[in-house]
Amino acid sequence: MKRLWPVLSVLLLFSCGEAKDDLDLLRGALQPDAPRFHPRASALASVRPIPSRLEVGFPSRDLSGVMLLETERAGVQTWLTADGATITLQQGFLTSAKGFGSGLAGSDVRQSADLVLAARDGTAERFHSFLNGNDQIELHAYKCQVASLGGEDIFLRGEPVSTRKIEERCHGLAEGFINTYWVRQGMVVQSSQWTGSFLGNLFMKRVLDEN
Repeated sequence: MKRLWPVLSVLLLFSCGEAKDDLDLLRGALQPDAPRFHPRASALASVRPIPSRLEVGFPSRDLSGVMLLETERAGVQTWLTADGATITLQQGFLTSAKGFGSGLAGSDVRQSADLVLAARDGTAERFHSFLNGNDQIELHAYKCQVASLGGEDIFLRGEPVSTRKIEERCHGLAEGFINTYWVRQGMVVQSSQWTGSFLGNLFMKRVLDEN
């Protein structure tokens, strides 16, 4: 994956137009005059201290960048790209990815979250809804096997921290995928989570705020 730009100078860019635009690099200066800069993103960029950041990337397309936290209500976070596309996370688990082409419209990940956050092996069911080309919602069901892979150090703000690495293997009628989570003190601090067949897995890492 291309090296992530410094988190204070990059905000993820993505077009939800034609396929050729979907393949553009997800990069843009964190400045009000950046190309296709959405007014909501411009407003966030002007906030001081800067909102929480999330390093992100689509390894299947060699795309990477940074998103900003726009809202947090009842444990659900909405993260914003420079041109207004969003993802939502609940306890660190991806529940939607909107504005990225044929992405994830919504999901029920409660059973997976219960197992992963407790670092327990087990079986979970999850349900995803996707918006198809006819603007209709398709519901997909998956059976998932959650298993701990042991401890692993990762880097947060340049410092190594110990985490527990957990893998979730899911299979549905027509497709399967693997999610990976790095959990520290009951919180997902890094993950690779599936968004759908169009872009595959989204890699995410929290940029911890300075105290």
